[in-house]
Amino acid sequence: MNKIFKFGWRPVLFMGADRELTLITAFTCVIVAVYSFSLIIVATSTLIWIVIVHFFRLMAKSDPLMRHVYVRHVKYNISYLAKSTFFCKSQRIYK
Repeated sequence: MNKIFKFGWRPVLFMGADRELTLITAFTCVIVAVYSFSLIIVATSTLIWIVIVHFFRLMAKSDPLMRHVYVRHVKYNISYLAKSTFFCKSQRIYK
């Protein structure tokens, strides 16, 4: 009998949010903070990162794969022509 282990199908979360989004925002805020050499900018970038990670956690709590769903949604066209199959060639010319 084969077992299906949890690590094979569970989404990868870091600090309760999507791993890539969390790390990209962390690296961006660290680069801004280090490049600025200002205590105010360091505090601001830290605060911004904490707020953004909070929203990422809320997003992952509702659906851990929401980032992938959103990226797929953005790639869709606004409308698709009605065809019987994908291989059907339309006689009408659309402008």
